[in-house]
Amino acid sequence: MSPRRIALAVALLAGLGYLGLSYLSFEMPQTAVAAEDCGFLPDEFVGAGKLTYERSQAWWVSFRRKEEVLSLLSVATALGFIGYALAVGRRNGAGATAGAALGGGAMALSALCVSCLAPVLSVVGLGLAGSLLAGVPKWLIFVNTLLLSGWGALYLSGRRGPACALPAPPARGI
Repeated sequence: MSPRRIALAVALLAGLGYLGLSYLSFEMPQTAVAAEDCGFLPDEFVGAGKLTYERSQAWWVSFRRKEEVLSLLSVATALGFIGYALAVGRRNGAGATAGAALGGGAMALSALCVSCLAPVLSVVGLGLAGSLLAGVPKWLIFVNTLLLSGWGALYLSGRRGPACALPAPPARGI
């Protein structure tokens, strides 16, 4: 399987996993303040802790309004890059592969810290790391992840060694 296909497969699995975790961790808000924090409008919250939506509809509305699609794309891009780095690892050496995988993990972590999954995953310390990234827009994290992953993939794909050897310099006469 080619490194690109591995990266696409890993990114697709990561995106589907993020969607599943987001859906499973979603809880219907019980107060009007909690409903506004989840992205709902005041007129969508009816008295007695109910929304005008069912749970699956409420999750999708909240997912779109809180721009979780950008977090999903950031995580999928970062984990796809890790898959690519590990797939081309043999020809690039352990140092470059480990550094690329570590960088991809850092990008995925930054995307998770600003996502709605951060409170659910705070057991592993994302709550503390999320406070460092408070106020950073999700679109900026996605653009950063996209640029760094693209640059990293170009860097790793260019390190082919003898397969792309440069021509020998011309011989000088004495």
